[in-house]
Amino acid sequence: MVASREPTPSDRQGFNRRWFAPNLHRVYMPTTAAEVVAAWRDIVASGTGGPSTTQITSGRHCYENFVYRDETTAIVDVTGLKGYGDDPDHGLYIDVGYGNWDMYRIFNNVFDRTLPAGSCYSVGLGGHITGGGYGLLSRQFGLTVDHLTAVDVVVKAGPQPELVTASAAENPELFWALRGGGGGNFGIITRYYFGEPPRSPVTFYSNAATIDWTAPDGTTLPEGTFAELLDLFSAMTTDSQGGPVPDFDIFHLNHQAAGSIVWSMYRFDVAGDARSERDHAEAAAEAFGQRFAQLGDVVPLAEFDGPIHGHPWHGTAAALVPADPDSSFRQYTFLEGLQNTNGSGPNRFGKYKSAYMNKAFTADMAAALYQGLTTTPEHPPGLDMSQSLCQVDAYGCAINQVAPDATAIPQRSSIMKLQYQTYWDDDGPVGDSDPAQAAAHVGWVNAMYTDVYAPYGGFPDPRQDPTGTVDGCYFNYCDSDLGTNDGSGPGIDHALSLYFKDNAPRLAAVKAEWNPENWFRSAQSIPV
Repeated sequence: MVASREPTPSDRQGFNRRWFAPNLHRVYMPTTAAEVVAAWRDIVASGTGGPSTTQITSGRHCYENFVYRDETTAIVDVTGLKGYGDDPDHGLYIDVGYGNWDMYRIFNNVFDRTLPAGSCYSVGLGGHITGGGYGLLSRQFGLTVDHLTAVDVVVKAGPQPELVTASAAENPELFWALRGGGGGNFGIITRYYFGEPPRSPVTFYSNAATIDWTAPDGTTLPEGTFAELLDLFSAMTTDSQGGPVPDFDIFHLNHQAAGSIVWSMYRFDVAGDARSERDHAEAAAEAFGQRFAQLGDVVPLAEFDGPIHGHPWHGTAAALVPADPDSSFRQYTFLEGLQNTNGSGPNRFGKYKSAYMNKAFTADMAAALYQGLTTTPEHPPGLDMSQSLCQVDAYGCAINQVAPDATAIPQRSSIMKLQYQTYWDDDGPVGDSDPAQAAAHVGWVNAMYTDVYAPYGGFPDPRQDPTGTVDGCYFNYCDSDLGTNDGSGPGIDHALSLYFKDNAPRLAAVKAEWNPENWFRSAQSIPV
């Protein structure tokens, strides 16, 4: 037996205020893998839900309404799966009921280990890892899925759901697909195994530079200067920055309404490195100083800290700027630094889009970004664009040491990963939103995105890019505008090609074998 109950309003609400499940009838709350099996079997036997009306949740983050929607009648909430330990066959393991911040504390405090996972504290491990998983440590250690040694997953390939283990030796095709193929496509994941993941760094260094959109004399940041800044970021991310510790940089290209844009910088030492803490600190000071000098050659830097929205969300750059004016960086212990960047931000309404880039921004891309970030929709009047941005993350290094077909994630030559984001809020009741405000924000980000990638059909589509500049999209930053199963937009094949490129047919074959009834289907689930 497994506990279940009628839903509360919290059960109907996702971590994106746009999405709500008004017709949810039953929530299952397993605490073990066996109870996950029992929950799914009860759903089948009772008819509480079916393949298109049953969904899975833990952290409740979803950029689209794949879980929290009108059609959802049953949810298997795996928050109660809370095991962790060291398995003699597959190494360190952790259950999917935990979020990123829980994982960092457990792996660091219990095992002196860590994973290159995301910085948003409340994102659940279940969907985050199987979608690929990346974060501040990824240039140093690769993607989270690159460290997986096995996965426990409940599947329904026959009459009844059952628990199986997938690894390189057991069910290897399923194991391959679970490393990047997305949550819910193949079953209900209950546990991840990671062998012997990297040792935790000891010290975390950070700094940030702010660039005002409006100069003291009232002039707006020129388009040419904006393009120079993009060129500088591209150049610095192409190189691993010269040492055994690739830095992680994020360029928060905030809308002009935010007042400024922010370049965030992160560096970590290496556990077991023979260099002293002073050597690491000096190296961090030199690396950050070089960036500030190069930025200062392009544009005067702002005196005051700018806003940091996006992922991670800090509120302002004050969290990264040295408290001591004589210091050239902020210095934290590793766990303290992660805690400081652990920023999902408040639960707001949001729309997101993504892109991988193998090369620097073209002149046309820079112009389109500039135009979008300095434009505000006319309706409704007074629209708040201060939490709208294009976030550019450094990428590559260790990530690109893995072959495109080694996991389901094919983007293994990119130097930057972009996330277009716009956030808003209103005073409406739970489960409701202001349609005019939503349409304006969604329309704005869609228009900018289409303009940036106009030479490639309005998407970062490598099939339409003979220059090799763009490289598709990230499935965990799901975007229904890329195409859906109901035929809206360009169609699901278009979306899956952007997410998975040449790996898409192989994923479809695995789905047909392990989830032939297409349970947990959504607008962008792999079709069978």
